[in-house]
Amino acid sequence: MRQALVRSRAPLLGLILAIFGISPFVAQPVVAQPVVAQQDAAKTPLAQGEDAPFALKWHGQSFFELTTPKGTRVVIDPHAIEAYGRKTIEADLVLLSHLHTDHTRLEPITNKDKAKVLQGLKPSAQPGRGADFNPIEESFKDINLKTVLLYHDAMEGMQRGKNTAWVLETGGLRIVHLGDLGHKLTREQIRQIGQVDVLMVPVGGIYTINGSEAREVVDQLKPRRIIIPMHHSTRVYEDLLSPDEFLEDLPKDRIKKLAINKIEFRASDPVPQAPMIIMPNFE
Repeated sequence: MRQALVRSRAPLLGLILAIFGISPFVAQPVVAQPVVAQQDAAKTPLAQGEDAPFALKWHGQSFFELTTPKGTRVVIDPHAIEAYGRKTIEADLVLLSHLHTDHTRLEPITNKDKAKVLQGLKPSAQPGRGADFNPIEESFKDINLKTVLLYHDAMEGMQRGKNTAWVLETGGLRIVHLGDLGHKLTREQIRQIGQVDVLMVPVGGIYTINGSEAREVVDQLKPRRIIIPMHHSTRVYEDLLSPDEFLEDLPKDRIKKLAINKIEFRASDPVPQAPMIIMPNFE
């Protein structure tokens, strides 16, 4: 009787196990997770240029040399001022903010015949009018760039002419060079420049805005990451004011003075609560 009862229950037990996808006669295999595949994916090298650093060198005045994470070399406002020594630089792209000779010298560019040169201003077709704004909005390799019309003085160029801001979008950052800015910005100029991650701003007065005026411009643009004062006096060049007025009363932990002329930064770097003011030396 007992054996018959067990036999009568067997089909029912088999039916229940089948509903849950379990065989009553075959042990279920344990399926290993693809740990090896996950580890291999973690070891896969980054794509070329991904999270590589930007390198930015300052050569005095407004002369900068930027290398993007993908290796594109950009030179802005090159000069040949003897006090800063002779430079020899290769460039893929050269950007000129205005037509004054301490911002347009191509002699340091050893491959200037091959480099692309863009001018923010162009000579006027009408004699006596000075330079005209050259609106540019284009792409070059891994860079989207554009010009924004500014002025070299506070009288819309009546004293020293026009000037250009260069806005570069590359590698996930917006980098802005204000050339020889001579005034506070208008709402329209602020809108055209847009969000700023890295700002190069003149602070040396005399021919541009001075330190306190530059502070006002910084407040207008609100750069997120880095501010680099430029176009100021140094220990070898004293024709401009020092950056001291710009730096006055700022928290010391926001100012970083370097012994060399090179800065490196990444788009993946955390955005600080307040932008760092970096003072590169020159070589």
